Amino acid sequence: MSVIYKAKLKAAKTAVSEKNYDYAYDLCHDLLELDATSYPVHILLGVSCQHMSKWSEGASVYEKAKLLPKANTLAWQGVCALYEASGDHAKHTEALRELCDRLIAEGNLQKAWECMQKVLVLLEGAGDVRRLVRALEELAPNGPYNALLDVNGADPQPPTIVDLLNRMYRLESDLDSRLIESEVNKRRTRLGAGPISRVRTEVRSEVYAESGLLTTLTQLVEHSMSGPVDQLLENEELYFECLFDRILFVEPRNEAVAQLVNLAEDLVSNDKCSRAFELLIEMDDVGDRAAELVPKLVELFPDSVLAPAARAWMRSDAVDADVANGDADVANGDARESPFAQLQVVKSMERMGRDRACVDAAARARNAQHEFSEKYGAQLPRSRLQVDLASAGSYLRIGPEHAGDAEELFRVCLEADAKCTEAALGLGLATCALGNNEEGCQILQQLVDSDPLNHRAWGGLANAQLAADNTSGAIHAYKQAIA
Repeated sequence: MSVIYKAKLKAAKTAVSEKNYDYAYDLCHDLLELDATSYPVHILLGVSCQHMSKWSEGASVYEKAKLLPKANTLAWQGVCALYEASGDHAKHTEALRELCDRLIAEGNLQKAWECMQKVLVLLEGAGDVRRLVRALEELAPNGPYNALLDVNGADPQPPTIVDLLNRMYRLESDLDSRLIESEVNKRRTRLGAGPISRVRTEVRSEVYAESGLLTTLTQLVEHSMSGPVDQLLENEELYFECLFDRILFVEPRNEAVAQLVNLAEDLVSNDKCSRAFELLIEMDDVGDRAAELVPKLVELFPDSVLAPAARAWMRSDAVDADVANGDADVANGDARESPFAQLQVVKSMERMGRDRACVDAAARARNAQHEFSEKYGAQLPRSRLQVDLASAGSYLRIGPEHAGDAEELFRVCLEADAKCTEAALGLGLATCALGNNEEGCQILQQLVDSDPLNHRAWGGLANAQLAADNTSGAIHAYKQAIA
């Protein structure tokens, strides 16, 4: 190295330290003509370019410095400082990420975390939620920067994995909601957009397909298992509510439903989450488990959308029938998509003798059952049987013009449950109402033969015998009916 070169290099360093960047800039160019591979000169020139607002040239100088044999972290730090001074947040963010990679390669995880923290602050400040979420995902389990969460002594200290995942959950949830509303508002005004409900469903499907929220919540629950129980239950409830809302858009659906039910069981066993109670009540299809859960739902969650229907079921005996009917009326307004609630409406109409209203309610109940089955894969045979029995009975009471509807439904009921005596009785009565007295008598006779204490069947048989001009048979049947 010549004396002249050494003198100019010293002068360039002095000029930079004295903030005489124009002079340093000229000296550095002279020096590079003498030695184009000098790493210190590249760094000095980069600093000079930064302070002279020569952003493009400065970036180019630093990029060349990175490729030199003696390159060290200064070049990466220089690029970061240059883009920060320029106000180019996107390039500054990218430069910080490259610096983070360099520091990790050197084993300096503490500085790497501090660098990554700057990335997160920049993205948050810019309101770039999507990229912020992606950056946090890289810190999460299985992410390329996950090791940074284990750094000690950094300022600020890295978050715990649970805190990180909670932050991701809040950001992703808000992002999904804003994307849906924004896209729905765009599409709803387009020519031929169709009903708003269809537009919203299409948009939700697209947004949820790209969303990482369920994955984040899965990890959040997994990493909460070693912590306080209250925190675990809180995160399980977040996961349950999210999965519940998105179940139509998750594949494979059967696995998602199984996961949803498992979460509901855990929450219910700890008296948490009204919707978990509601789901298990619906899935049990008015069985023993539903009978166990309904009183707890009413006690713990009196404002639950299913609470009025639950109270109606609990009060459906003769003493509380009027109160139950009032609860069922509330359920009809607030829980029209609930098979359980709509069944209580049907039963209420049946108790009040409002047969035409019962038939209408049964149609709504079947629709709710169908939608629920499509959504969760549960068939609800007991609810369907009770709805069909109630509506078939109503058809029969409305008059002969609906006897055919009653007969059809009673046959459906017997296909579902061959031992259902109520369906057999109804079928016998409906057959007679259609003028098929011989067949009706046979059905009713079989019923009283198997159950001699079925007074309603004896009464129906008596009427059928009388219509068939079998007076003695009718008298015998009447005596049995009132015995």
